[in-house]
Amino acid sequence: MTTTSKKLSKTLALLAATAAFASSGWAATITLSLNEGSNGNGLGGGSYTASGSGLSTAGYAAISHPGSAAAGTFQTFCLEYSEHFTPGTVYNYSIGNAATLGGVSGATNGADPISLGTAWLYSQFAAGSLAGYDYGAGRKASNTSLQLAIWFLENETSGISGYSSYGTPGQNVFLDAAFAKFGSASSARADANGAYGVQVLNLTKGQTHAQSQLYASAPIRVPDTGATVVLFGLTLAGLLGIKRKLARTT
Repeated sequence: MTTTSKKLSKTLALLAATAAFASSGWAATITLSLNEGSNGNGLGGGSYTASGSGLSTAGYAAISHPGSAAAGTFQTFCLEYSEHFTPGTVYNYSIGNAATLGGVSGATNGADPISLGTAWLYSQFAAGSLAGYDYGAGRKASNTSLQLAIWFLENETSGISGYSSYGTPGQNVFLDAAFAKFGSASSARADANGAYGVQVLNLTKGQTHAQSQLYASAPIRVPDTGATVVLFGLTLAGLLGIKRKLARTT
């Protein structure tokens, strides 16, 4: 074996050890809690406080999560009207562009992509620049309207007691803004596919699914949930190809 081949073999061994450590040493978990802006008018919606995820909060302005100084803590809203979570519970999560196994309509193979309107509204909220949202004393009322807008844009429910007209133009400032932004309600409901850096946190506890939540990733930093193994496999294949080439030329 040549000196070059020996060095390459050591590199491969080191990469294998690193990938094994990374894939076994990280667990993607998150804790959801109620806060002073949750459950407006008994509606049962957000905002909620998400903590302990290890995710970057670079996409969030300080004003969007008051009192949440801990690293990786941010305010989120749920996507599914009919699913729930238990406050204070630690959940496993995965990140994607769609809510899984929870949407009442618009789902394909169990996945319901978030809408452009939802992604845009939440990105504006996270950045602290959502027009019409009261980041101060009126925060709870604003949360109610924003949560209703998200449920409407996600086709989650057409009727909530006391809010039967919330999808009507002029009845919800955030829906009006989304309709104006994208030209119509149907356009605002089109799939976002990662637009505006907004993604979905799909939560599970054992085999049970909980309410999917929103996350503004700008930039995203995700704890390793197996992706390292995939990347390692691709790197390994490339390095093995180099090793074979070296063997032929030495």
